[in-house]
Amino acid sequence: MFNWFNKGDSETAAVADSQIREIGGDTDLEALLSQGTVILFKHSTACPTSWAAHLQVMKFTHAHPDFPVNMVPVIQQRATSNKIAERTGVRHESPQIILLRDGKVVTAISHGSITLARLAQLISN
Repeated sequence: MFNWFNKGDSETAAVADSQIREIGGDTDLEALLSQGTVILFKHSTACPTSWAAHLQVMKFTHAHPDFPVNMVPVIQQRATSNKIAERTGVRHESPQIILLRDGKVVTAISHGSITLARLAQLISN
């Protein structure tokens, strides 16, 4: 929607955005959440703060192309977002990053805390 990734470099933005897997009602959440290390990104397309976080997540996926990021579009997938909150015990916020390792919540960050540097720090710990 917005090309905030890198003005004039829509190809790079498209590659980064394509590395973000969108999940929804047909996703096997238990299988996904119990994988090794998982990043969930709850994103609201109606929120400017969420779009700013989306930019940071896109930069992260560009810098770390082998690290899987799963996005829940919370407006369209409210039920999935609620299931994640119920399953993880993390109260819903948007935008929000939830990092899980082996099915357990390691940390959750939201809003302005979602930055490229913070995301890189999360996976290095």
